[in-house]
Amino acid sequence: GKELARGTLVPNRWLAMNVNGSTAKLRGIPTVEPVFGLNAMWVQADEKKNAEVHGYTVVDPASVMITHVSEILRENASLILDREDTQHLIDLVKAKNPTLIAELLPDLVHVGVIQRVLQNLLREKISIKNLNIILETIADFAPFTKNPDELSEFVRKAMGLYFIQEYEIEPGVIKALTLEPRLEQSLAQRVKRTQFDSTLLMDPQTAQHVINELSVRIEEMKDASETPVLVTTQELRLPFKRFFEPTFPRLAVLSYQEIPNKVQLQNAGIVPAPRGAEIPAPKADAARDRVAAV
Repeated sequence: GKELARGTLVPNRWLAMNVNGSTAKLRGIPTVEPVFGLNAMWVQADEKKNAEVHGYTVVDPASVMITHVSEILRENASLILDREDTQHLIDLVKAKNPTLIAELLPDLVHVGVIQRVLQNLLREKISIKNLNIILETIADFAPFTKNPDELSEFVRKAMGLYFIQEYEIEPGVIKALTLEPRLEQSLAQRVKRTQFDSTLLMDPQTAQHVINELSVRIEEMKDASETPVLVTTQELRLPFKRFFEPTFPRLAVLSYQEIPNKVQLQNAGIVPAPRGAEIPAPKADAARDRVAAV
C-alpha cells in the first residue's frame, strides 16, 4: 500500500540519455532518467538519429519503464524476503547439500538470522543466488558471532570475487574514494556493536564535514561518468554505509577485505579529517596500503 516510486512516460518519443557528457543540443522535452538520475531528453523519431550520432543512449518508453520497475524491485527486495521465503530457499539447498543444513540449523543459528543476512545483501543489491557460499560462510562464523551484521560482512568477503566486478571501470581495476587514515581510525572507534546490529556514533560537526567532502568528490565522479564508490575497512564499512545512506543513497561502500587481490585500486580522491580535530594515529593496514601504493 506504500508508493515507492513514480515516473512519467511520453508516448511516441524516445528517451535520449546524455551518458557521455555530450555538449550537443537536442530538440525535445527535458527530463531526468528515473534510475540513474541522468539528464535526458524525450525526442521524436526524426531527432533520434542525431542523438545517437552525438553519443546519447536512446531507448524506447517500454524499456524505460521496465528498467525503472526492475530497479525498484532490486532496491526493495529486502522488504519482500520474509521468513517463509527464507525457509524455502534453505530447503532448496538442503535437497542438494543436506550436510550443510544439518550443521547449520538449528544448533548454530535460526532462520531469522539467515533472513537478516540475506536482507543485508539484498539491500546493497548483492545477488543471493549462490546460497551455498552464503550458508557455508554463516556456518563457519556462527560459532563466534550471532550478529547478522557481522555475519553479513564475512559473507561479503567470501563473495567478493563474484560481485566486485560490477564496480570495475575496466577489467581488474576499481576507481574509488578513500578516507584519510586518521579519519578512518577515528570513525572505526565510534562504531557500536550489539548482539543484533552495528551502528556508527558521530558528532554533528564531523558528520557534516564528511558530507561536505563526500558531496564534492561524488559529483566529480558523476561528472566523469563514474560510479561513486568508497572503500574502507571491513569493521567500518556497514556502519558507514548506513549512516550516510540517506544522504548518498547511490554511493557504493566496499571494504578492502572483500576486494580480490588481483583487482587494482585507483584512488579517485581522499576524504580528509577535519582540521584541528584530535584524531589518533592510524594502525597499520596492509589492505589499505594497496590503494596508497596505486
